[in-house]
Amino acid sequence: MNLLECIILGISSLRRNPLRSALTILGIIVGVGSVVSMVSVGDGSSAMVLREIERTGGTKIIEIYKDDWDKQSGTLSRAAGEAVRGRGRWQRNRAEDLETEDAFEILKHARGVVDVVAEDDMPGWNVNYKGRSKESRIVASTAGYDRSHNWYTSNGRFFTPEEVEAASSVAVIGSKVAEEVFVDEDPVGKEIKAARESYRYGRSGLYEVRLKVIGVMEEKGDAMDTSGWDDRFIIPITTLQQRFKGRQDVERIRVEAVDVDTIPIAIVDSKTVLGRQHNNTGEEYNYWTATEELATANKVGLVMKALMGGIAGIALMVAGIGVMNIMLVSVTDRTREIGLRKALGATRNDILTQFLIEAAVLTLVGGMLGAILGIFMGRGTAALISRFVWEGSNWPSVISFTTMLIALIVSAAIGIFFGLYPANKAAKLTPVDALRSD
Repeated sequence: MNLLECIILGISSLRRNPLRSALTILGIIVGVGSVVSMVSVGDGSSAMVLREIERTGGTKIIEIYKDDWDKQSGTLSRAAGEAVRGRGRWQRNRAEDLETEDAFEILKHARGVVDVVAEDDMPGWNVNYKGRSKESRIVASTAGYDRSHNWYTSNGRFFTPEEVEAASSVAVIGSKVAEEVFVDEDPVGKEIKAARESYRYGRSGLYEVRLKVIGVMEEKGDAMDTSGWDDRFIIPITTLQQRFKGRQDVERIRVEAVDVDTIPIAIVDSKTVLGRQHNNTGEEYNYWTATEELATANKVGLVMKALMGGIAGIALMVAGIGVMNIMLVSVTDRTREIGLRKALGATRNDILTQFLIEAAVLTLVGGMLGAILGIFMGRGTAALISRFVWEGSNWPSVISFTTMLIALIVSAAIGIFFGLYPANKAAKLTPVDALRSD
């Protein structure tokens, strides 16, 4: 017989026992569905991190900052992990603070750099307009903050380099500040009063500044890395330095590289520039990149897929044993049929192929239904994680064509592997022994 005849005969044999076939398929459906759902949830971790990175600036960003406790380079967490200690105490990072001028020097001299932004922030502010107030946080930066964070104005404009140089009293406010302080009024062009309790030189006092609103930022939402963004207001960094801090230091510098491939070059040149600026090696500062976070997310996703996939693999193994059991029962029930077919000229390979095809069809149908079920199981699992495990994460479920194809191939392979023994047992029967059986 040719392959097509074997397939038709195999399918017709399965249709004679629909309940038995359905119960066998059920195990495959559960196993494949579990594998597909767990892989989709694991891949979702990388997709979620990439989504957050894109929302907050993109994969080409390098963030430079200084840890107070360090040993030349590396964050406190890495130092803790390596048990870096000096005479039983943490080493204090005595490198000079980053300054606004560093950002301009990096932009001028570092290769592969598109833009550089110096940033600082200060919590504990109260924004007031016509008696309506809101707790807020100042974020101060050079021009280009909107591009660096992929966060643009929905109304009005962002401040310019000229306004930064002039330390202008202008502000761009978050959407929640606009909503709660201005209610139904258009904030652009209005003046707000920002106040903060401060303690300096042994005295406490209320520091106030009047700022002209020139723009309102688009709504970012309170999920993940953008939590609290809509509650802040942004001013030129020179305004913060001259009117409140009295110093030129900044919290961090965000460098935008041309592309991901030029990030290493940009980091090397940034270290050189900072070393020259502060008379050190440049290694005293930390250089965070999104590629590191993505690599970590990929590792987490791989571990999740390995652990959960292992559990789902056990389910598939159990389903495969069920296929073998059912096929053995089928061989026993159809012994006389096998003998009759052999007496009429069917070869050993014909019988072997027929039973292997029956097993493969069983598991392949179960694989297709399981893959469909896995899509919904993955989405349901991701929704449960977003609701109960990591609230507000909006964990995605990523279903790829490759995952679905692999699931179908694996299900067919399970049918062939576990159906091989029953099929071989049927093929070895002689016509005389098969026809004499009861």
